[in-house]
Amino acid sequence: MVARKEQVIGNILIAVQAALTSIQLQILESAIREALQGYQLEEECTELATSIDDNEYILKLFAANKKLEGCKPGSIEQYVRQTGDLLQRVNKNYKDVGKDDIKLYLAWYGQGKKPNTVANAKRYLGSFFSWAHDEGYISSNPIRAVKGIKPVQVENIHLNLEEEIAVRDAAATCCKRDMAIIDLLFSTGLRVGELAALDRCDVDFKNSSITLQSEKSGRYRTVYLDVRARRHLEEYLLTREDNCEALFITSRMYVNVYGTREGKRLCRNAYEDITKRIGLKAGITDKSCTVHVFRRTLATRLSERGCPLEIIQEMLGHADAGTTSRHYVAKSGSRLRKAAEQYLIAA
Repeated sequence: MVARKEQVIGNILIAVQAALTSIQLQILESAIREALQGYQLEEECTELATSIDDNEYILKLFAANKKLEGCKPGSIEQYVRQTGDLLQRVNKNYKDVGKDDIKLYLAWYGQGKKPNTVANAKRYLGSFFSWAHDEGYISSNPIRAVKGIKPVQVENIHLNLEEEIAVRDAAATCCKRDMAIIDLLFSTGLRVGELAALDRCDVDFKNSSITLQSEKSGRYRTVYLDVRARRHLEEYLLTREDNCEALFITSRMYVNVYGTREGKRLCRNAYEDITKRIGLKAGITDKSCTVHVFRRTLATRLSERGCPLEIIQEMLGHADAGTTSRHYVAKSGSRLRKAAEQYLIAA
């Protein structure tokens, strides 16, 4: 049974988590624990005692704790949605869910889905039940007995050198904004969310760099512009006569609060539409030129040129070098051939 003090702290965190950042939540939690140290809490009535068993309550508490860990809102939503889907599907209280319930749910959920989608679902559920067990809400962790669902390695879809040249040529026939976006992606490998969040003030043209906050980890990192990206970005910004702080804005003009017309910040989907459209214009039909493909292309190109893995990891903003190696650097026959020539044939 969870201690009354922990339940009260959890209720407070749930009540305020929407209005506070992760760091503020951590400070608040520490302050509450320090204030309650040495005290015992007793409830005035027993009506609230059953609330700890409610699925809705535990999911709210789980979400609050994920925010305390520094998880982004989108990630928290995935964790909560997957767990809520399980609980609704099996129609049980979270305390009563067993390994067979999880296996049946994953078998149902996995129909028509790729193995990695099912593996991710298990990972989300594992996070919830591991947390619930560690915090004392459940006596045993049912997810530990669910074996055999592991992610599989997928092909690293990226652009080869000929395709990269074709995309750059196609972008050169577009507007200055779209050309600047394409060159910026080839130069920095930014995530689509990071690109969408950029402001003009984030760009340091003197040092040809951009400092931004990572979409996943929240840490700040600096990426660098090559000559093409810097020149085309400068040319695009010279065409801007608006006061919008966003680095890239819509072509369509809107009336702002001051009654003047200006563009709005490009959303994530707009960037995806731009890169896919230019990819098709370049004649690339066997793959979809998403923003992520540009990110993988940069990582692969750097690796082919001998850039150390830890530098690529830092540029992409990965916490783990294994992520960079497994999912972003394509296996290259040319690299293997050069290694063979250097270490085998020469010997």
